[in-house]
Amino acid sequence: MAEWTSEIEEELKKLYVETDIPSDTLIKSKENLSRFTSTLNSKLTDHDGFTQEEVAGKLLKIRKTGNLPTIRS
Repeated sequence: MAEWTSEIEEELKKLYVETDIPSDTLIKSKENLSRFTSTLNSKLTDHDGFTQEEVAGKLLKIRKTGNLPTIRS
């Protein structure tokens, strides 16, 4: 399992806002989640990358703490 640093978490949030897809929609769509995960991993340097499951879990965890920006579609 890859380590989530605060810098990587901020990159995840930034990409989430740029993507403009609500977390429920993003997580439920394999195509959207795959694209999102690939984009996130491509932005990370010196890092092995995260799986789709790790990214989905982190998005849910951040949302539950109230720290995920709200996106309305």
